[in-house]
This record gives sequence, structure tokens and C-alpha cells, in this order.
Amino acid sequence: MSEELVPLAKLETDLGLSRADVLLLLHRLKLEPVRRGLRTYVQAADVAQLLAAAGAGDAEPVAAELVLDPVGVEASLPVPTGDRDWRKAELYADLRLFRERLDILEQLVRTGIEVESGELADLLQLKRLPSVESLPEGPGFIRRGLRCQRMQRPGQRASWRLFRDGSGWPDAA
Repeated sequence: MSEELVPLAKLETDLGLSRADVLLLLHRLKLEPVRRGLRTYVQAADVAQLLAAAGAGDAEPVAAELVLDPVGVEASLPVPTGDRDWRKAELYADLRLFRERLDILEQLVRTGIEVESGELADLLQLKRLPSVESLPEGPGFIRRGLRCQRMQRPGQRASWRLFRDGSGWPDAA
């Protein structure tokens, strides 16, 4: 009951086509490759049909290359992409990331969701969190207009809750 299978790598060398071209040709002929683990095979009964289709000169050529239209891509970007305009694009990307971090920080303050130390350091763009000070509400630190209070619960990792500092953002109330 063993079916005869031909490895796809052997067909590539026999036909002189790339793997993508062979797979496109199989798809066009509505032939299903057989996958066994990480290897791909073609049934021996389908090889003759595949060889005939690949060798036929009147068949349309198999093209497996992806061609992007650079004019369409450039038109959709918010900043022009000329050589000297790359600096503007980098600045735009940095500003956008900064705005996203601010939105996340503001949402954490408003909702009271607690974050882990690594996430807080990333949001504040710090390599590591500053040393913990004794604040009136408990251990924490003040950075960039935010009061970061360490929340310690038995059996859990320490997390951080963010509050507006008096000198920071005005309350949205």
C-alpha cells in the first residue's frame, strides 16, 4: 500500500526550476504535493503530467517573482521618501512611537492597570527603573510627571501602578 513519491528537490533539478516555480506549476495543474514532516513530495503518477506541462513551449511562463510598484507605495507614505527626506521619515516614526507611549501611559493612569518592571522601564524609555524612594503613599519613585508606586502582594511579583504627580499632566476631570 506504499505510494511512490518523488522528492520536490529532485524535480527542481530535473526541470531546472526553482522550488517556488515548481509549486506554482503544481498549483496551476491542480496537483497536490504530499507533505511528510519538513519534506515535500509529488506522487509518481503526477510527475509525467508535471514534466509535460513544464516542457511545453506554448504554455505561459511560470513567474514566481513579486514586483512592487514603487510609485504606489511612495504615494501612501505620510512623508516623501527622497534621499534627504529619510530624516523626516525617521522623525515622524519617532514622534509616532512617542505618542503611542504617551497614550499607553495615560491609559494606565486612568484605568489603574498595574504593569511589571520591565514594561514600565520600556514605556518610560529607561534602561532600568530608578531606586525606590519612600513616598507618602508607599515605596515608589517620581519620573516624568508620573508617580510610580510599587504594589507588593504575597505570592506575586511586584507590579507598578501609575498616578499623576502634582507637577505632571492636569487631571482630565
